[in-house]
Amino acid sequence: MAEQTSGTPADGPRALLTRIAGTRRTLPELQDELFLDVGDVSRKLSRFWILLVLAATIATAGILTESTATVIGAMIVAPLGTPIMGMGLAVVIGDARRLWRSAALVLSGAVVVVLLAAFLAWILPELQSLALNGQVTSRTSPSVIDLLAAVATGFAGAFGLARKDVSDVMPGVAIAISLVPPLAVVGITAAAGDWGSAWGAFLLFASNVVAMVVAGTILLTLYGYHREVQRTSGFHKRRAYVVIAVSLLLILVPLGLTTAQTAREQVWLSRASAAAEAWTAGRGYVLQDVSFDGSDLHVTIEGSGPEPPTSEFLGQLRGQLPAGTPVVVNTVTGGLVLIGRVPA
Repeated sequence: MAEQTSGTPADGPRALLTRIAGTRRTLPELQDELFLDVGDVSRKLSRFWILLVLAATIATAGILTESTATVIGAMIVAPLGTPIMGMGLAVVIGDARRLWRSAALVLSGAVVVVLLAAFLAWILPELQSLALNGQVTSRTSPSVIDLLAAVATGFAGAFGLARKDVSDVMPGVAIAISLVPPLAVVGITAAAGDWGSAWGAFLLFASNVVAMVVAGTILLTLYGYHREVQRTSGFHKRRAYVVIAVSLLLILVPLGLTTAQTAREQVWLSRASAAAEAWTAGRGYVLQDVSFDGSDLHVTIEGSGPEPPTSEFLGQLRGQLPAGTPVVVNTVTGGLVLIGRVPA
């Protein structure tokens, strides 16, 4: 009994860590899963490119028709997560050749998706304005919150790859991490000449890639894969970690600026809505919408009778919004009028 009691403290933490870590995949299994130049290369590459083209087509169609279900289907089909996680594993085990090959696959895959989406957007009819398409607008103004979600998703993906008993989380990871849809938005908005939105969508993709590499590198290191191989000659792990850290910081700067601007706009919209409600109260008009279109504040009111004096509204906005903000009022009058029939 004494021997059993004395052994418990030493065994307890180790047993707890084993339960947390679960059944780990071997390094050869993980390399075969993430490196497309290991094993049956032609089969892996053909599968990658076929699925990527199909995912890009599905995503573009889903975005143009504003179909959430279709876009989710593209997320599940998309194979870009494999070489991205391969980049993380290559850094962990110090394999420079496979790091560059995985990065080249990610870059070339991104170019193919953007070009294909731009081509499809060019030849297909525009069913609705891109400015009113939620699938587009939701991917053109990424924030720090998006990066946080991407990091957590990256950890989930690396966790699912490293442990044999949680591989069923990977479809959820594919849905949570947004890779092909933002690239499709880049192509669609670029084809329309909206370079600001294209940059925003590309920033979302880039932040997701960096987040996945960071999370994958950290978690796969914690799982001890770095101890199973000899460092490749000429590969500087510390330099690779510095590059990843700098990339993360470079992503954080525009994301932080976008987040701050979005937060400010929400405050301004709240103030403008309150002023518009007071402006229209008791005058036969109802406030329908308050939004920003670029730097312009757009206010939509609906009703009938004499319009409320605009000078009064501008006076109420003084001190609530930045001086010089353009204000556009869209007045919608009630009532339906039959003006005739289309001539033969």
